Amino acid sequence: MYEYSLMVKTADVKLEALATATTDELTQNVAVALGGVIDEVSKSMKLFQGGDWEIISHQLTRLDRYLVASFLLRRPK
Repeated sequence: MYEYSLMVKTADVKLEALATATTDELTQNVAVALGGVIDEVSKSMKLFQGGDWEIISHQLTRLDRYLVASFLLRRPK
């Protein structure tokens, strides 16, 4: 039996820079933004609602100038 929760984090992406970016620059920009999100999620999961969570799914959405990453979490009850 599992308990489920959702964690949402955002990353600010400088769209004006991305509009003229090469493929490599775009990849690097997104990687840097998501790297920060992953680092933050990794640290947060240890304390989030008592900890002991694992990520079982994720979704990445662009909302205006932000990348919104949502993570479906579970832990044993």
